[in-house]
Amino acid sequence: MVPLLAFAFVAGGMTIVSPCTLPIVPLLVGAAASGRCQRVTWLLVGFGAAFLVVTVVLASALAAAGVTTDVLRTIAALGLGVAGATLVVPWVGRRWEAGSFRLARLGGAVVTGDRSSSRRRAMLSGAAIGLLWAPCVGPLMAAVIAAAVTGGPSPQTVLVASAYLAGAAIPLGLVAWGGQRTISAMGTPRRRAMLQRSFGACMVLSAALIITGLDLPLETAVSAVVPANIGVGASAAHDAAPNPTPGTVALQDLGLAPELTGITAWINSGPLTMASLRGKVVLVHFWTFDCINCLHVQPYVKAWYARYASAGLVVIGVHTPELSFERDLANVRQAVVQDGVAFPVAFDPSFATWNAYHNEYWPAFYFVDRRGHIRHQHFGEGDYAASEQVIRELLAEQAS
Repeated sequence: MVPLLAFAFVAGGMTIVSPCTLPIVPLLVGAAASGRCQRVTWLLVGFGAAFLVVTVVLASALAAAGVTTDVLRTIAALGLGVAGATLVVPWVGRRWEAGSFRLARLGGAVVTGDRSSSRRRAMLSGAAIGLLWAPCVGPLMAAVIAAAVTGGPSPQTVLVASAYLAGAAIPLGLVAWGGQRTISAMGTPRRRAMLQRSFGACMVLSAALIITGLDLPLETAVSAVVPANIGVGASAAHDAAPNPTPGTVALQDLGLAPELTGITAWINSGPLTMASLRGKVVLVHFWTFDCINCLHVQPYVKAWYARYASAGLVVIGVHTPELSFERDLANVRQAVVQDGVAFPVAFDPSFATWNAYHNEYWPAFYFVDRRGHIRHQHFGEGDYAASEQVIRELLAEQAS
């Protein structure tokens, strides 16, 4: 257990270099801009609490109830927008302070003036950013969320998620603290106010993108130009040109591919079964539309489908939701259209097919031969040339 917690801590710290995390950096700096050093602490408290509750503790309950967090995410975006507006327009900030003070008095809370109000603002801003940051989790946290959805939150999943969050909080807190110090050292009050307003404007703009639904296409566009697997050396060459492929890839026989089960809807196709696809080479691709790693691999999957479908390749994108709002079929349909996905997509909201394949990761690839046997599997980003070579070798084989 200790090695797992240590790995989770390191994995959390590494999320600071994820392209998905970069957009929240100005939000953190903006939220920490006005106030003392303690504001960063309360910002991280709100950030961590919201992230843990939504991604782990509520994951199984929401899944069982068939409820999504669309409304909660919109409320978080509105809260973020209001927090940004308090930085952009001083009058809004003063009204927020006055309203927050009166609300606390009505609730019988003990308040101590501006410091207490600033603390509440920091926690609320941090909670909103935590909700928005949830899709940026790496493979380890994704597996934790999947375990919580399918089996309910357990002490182990909460501990692993807490270790992951602690690792992420260190670089994020340093960024917020450094930004706060930089703003304080800007010199004249006028310059500091201008910088704070610019960060506030970023917060308002982010809220508007989320509320209008424009955040996903923007994230997809950004992922097409931002290097993937930062620190590993792989980059997402998002074009349809063939990849240089190795001579051969050693294929195994990993047994008969499980049947697709628990699929509640099909997009771009009528219902398919593994049995009906005998004689075809099938790529079973587990993904979810707001996962940054899935966004990075998607151009390659689309290119393989376009290049080899006429030769007998069938790509089935099994959409198993990581986060609650990805459980909404309307959101999935919209994402498929916006991302230009043309291959069949199977909606697996209850993790039935996911569990049948004993899968643990987004994204994951299972390469199935013409006899219906899994011959190769790959998890995560990278190794695109080898994956394409596997497709070529399986297409060259004859069904027996």
